[in-house]
Amino acid sequence: MSLFPSMNHRGVWATTLMAAAILMITMGARQSMGLYVSPLNTSTGLGIVTISLAMAVGQFVWGAIQPIAGAFADKYGPRPVLLYGLLILVIGSALTPLVSSSLGLVVTLGVMTAMGAGACSFSVLLGAAAGACPPNRVAWPRA
Repeated sequence: MSLFPSMNHRGVWATTLMAAAILMITMGARQSMGLYVSPLNTSTGLGIVTISLAMAVGQFVWGAIQPIAGAFADKYGPRPVLLYGLLILVIGSALTPLVSSSLGLVVTLGVMTAMGAGACSFSVLLGAAAGACPPNRVAWPRA
């Protein structure tokens, strides 16, 4: 008998591993932003205050978008929410080094990348992983 019997259900391992991979990508993008402060400051010349403002907006947007993304995932399924989230994250990350204004940095770094990372975060991934488990094994009963 397995220690985790819910993992023996069809598709649970694949869903769990894919959710972990997506979370590693999105959280890696979010957690490594501090490494790019100096290169952004040097290449754009916008200054540390503007970059900090964009990152602060990003923190707010990342947290605010998660329940909205979860609601969309409940209505339309997790796949389109994750795909659009990854697309927005990639576009925002690609455009960030090309901007030269404060507003552009807030939009790309603060809104787009945070919105994409938030849409591919816990609220959607946990729901997708729980949906792959058999209903009687989603939560462990208390002993």
